[in-house]
Amino acid sequence: VLVIVPPITAFVAAGFEHSIANLYFLSYGLALKEWAQPEFWISIGQDATAYAALTLSGAVHNVVVATAGNLVGGSLMVGAVYWFVYLRRPG
Repeated sequence: VLVIVPPITAFVAAGFEHSIANLYFLSYGLALKEWAQPEFWISIGQDATAYAALTLSGAVHNVVVATAGNLVGGSLMVGAVYWFVYLRRPG
């Protein structure tokens, strides 16, 4: 478990996007924007209009782009690791 923490921390700190994380955070943000009680907005010192740029179409676009990037990046990284481990010539 401790071995996986540094790469995940570096991934998040670098600001990269991950489709599964975006599915959670964007849907949670959209739900808060639409259905949060007034007490919530008072407690954070904002109102829903501050998040006008957070839209369903924008969230869908973000998830599609992040998923495509994850597929390409993951394919290249996994392919590179397999090439390095199995296909390079010994010696």
